[in-house]
Formats: sequence, C-alpha cells, structure tokens
Amino acid sequence: MTDIAIIGEVMLELSPLSERNYTRGISGDTYNSACTLAGLDINTTYITCLGEGQSADIIRQDAQLRQVHLLEPKEVINKSPGLYMITNDATGERFFDYWRSDSAAKALFNNEDLLFPLLKQVEKHDYIYLTGITLALMSERCRMMFTLFLIDYRDQGGKVIFDPNYRPKLWGDKTTAIKAIDVIQSYIDVYLPGFEEEEILFNATSPDDAVKRLLTIKANEIVIKNGPKSCLLIRNQQVENIKITPSKNVIDTTGAGDTFNAGYIGARLTGLTPKDAIEFAAISASQVLTIKGGVLQSTQLAKLKENLNSMFNSIKNK
Repeated sequence: MTDIAIIGEVMLELSPLSERNYTRGISGDTYNSACTLAGLDINTTYITCLGEGQSADIIRQDAQLRQVHLLEPKEVINKSPGLYMITNDATGERFFDYWRSDSAAKALFNNEDLLFPLLKQVEKHDYIYLTGITLALMSERCRMMFTLFLIDYRDQGGKVIFDPNYRPKLWGDKTTAIKAIDVIQSYIDVYLPGFEEEEILFNATSPDDAVKRLLTIKANEIVIKNGPKSCLLIRNQQVENIKITPSKNVIDTTGAGDTFNAGYIGARLTGLTPKDAIEFAAISASQVLTIKGGVLQSTQLAKLKENLNSMFNSIKNK
C-alpha cells in the first residue's frame, strides 16, 4: 500500500450559517487534503500538534473517524489548536480571520527537538506532502533542518509534493516567503501551485509566463491551477493545457485548492495518468464548492471513491 505523510496544522473552523450564527468545523489546508486522501483509501499520516483541552480532543476524534492517522509529539504541550473564522462575499469567495499565533502546531514547527523525531518516523513513507502554510509556521532554523531532512529522504527514494499556498499574513514579508519557497523547489517531485502564487510571488503576467519560470525548476510534474479556468500540466519539459468543467453551484470556495490537490495526488497514486488525474481533481474540487467549509462530507467522499475506481478500471480495461 502507498503511504503518504502530510505535515501541517489543523484548526477549528467557524463557518457562517447566517449573519450572526456560525457552525463549528475542523479544517486547515493540509488537513482538508488529508481527509480527502484517507477517504480515497490512501494510507495517510498527519504530522501535527494539537496540544491539550476539549478542542484538541474534538479534532482527534474527527481524525479517527476520518481514518487520518495523527502523529503528534509525545511531550505534552500546554497550548490549544488554532481557530479561524470564514466570511464569504456574494460569489462564494472566502475571507479569513485567524487566531493561530500561539497554537500548539506553531509551537511544534518552531521546536526541532519535537518536530524531527516525528519526521524520523515517516522517513520510509513513499510520499511527503506539505504547503507554504506549513513552511510559514516553521522557524527559520526548522526550515533549514527540514530541507536537510528532505535531501536525505529523497536520497532514500521518497518523493515530495508541495503547494506554495501563499498567505501573506503568515510571513514576515514577501521576500522571506520567496526565499523559503525557492529553496524547497529544489527538493520536490510534484509541484501544485496556483497561478495566483506565481503572479504575486514571481511576477508572472499570465499562465504561459508562469510556465517559463516553472520549466527551470527540478520538479518532475507540475500542475498550475487557475480557479475555474484550464490547468497547465508540465511533465518531462512538455506543456499541455487541460480543460476543466467549472462548478455551477458555488456556495463556498474554502478548501477547493486543497481538495483539488488531494484528488490529483490520490488519482496519481491509484494509477491514473496526470491528465486523467487533473480531470478527477477538478471533479473533487467541484464537490467541496457546493458545501460550507473545507472538508468533503462522507457521502461525497464515498461517491468520489467510486468515481476514482471506475476511472481506474476503465483505463485498465482499455
């Protein structure tokens, strides 16, 4: 069985039901992906720290229910999970307010003595996945040591998947973010940027302009997401435009990119080609757009799993 380790932060989520009423969810960019991958029967380990208290236990119960295997430090950290609140505009586009600066996960990512024993436990996993949010939560020293870990991990045959997922509020400045992402780009195998990151961080004026830069990095497989527009696939220095069908019923865009990533990764690990994996990823993302919050419901995941198996069997029988 293929194993993937995901590194990140999971938080409590407040999503609006009305102007004054909110529902509590459990989310976070990498956790959204982890839940989707586990729902597709990919063996998924999630490295994080939740700390203590009722909110931490609620998240642990959710992860167990979703068959996401949490990997936390043995040492008790007297902190709590982070929290964020969503607001949406008329188009469903989301905006966030965060309370995460003193979270248990941030404490983990700023303490190499806690983080690296956990990484040691997943060094035999086939894949490691993280995002720019995870990098932003790390101290500079932890980022440096994490890079050294990735070099050794890849030397042993492991593969690294990365989405830059740039959030300006998490970085001291844009220059620091660019430097950290530039470093990590040298040690990844699958790169899943949005055009927005290429535009903001690397001054791309169009998706084709972004391709020019991305052709120079070492990743074997690159998918440039661009919202409801076509994706660009770069593989073996070849570029292909892959059309996707936009969702017609957008309620909330939270988790769309995360679910796309998980759909793509899950499809590739199941055996689909990159082109077919993009098609499946777009289907996956379209489902999360129809609900409030960033994590697919169990019924949606069950249908996605059936869809993925059907696509795989159809290709296998050709």
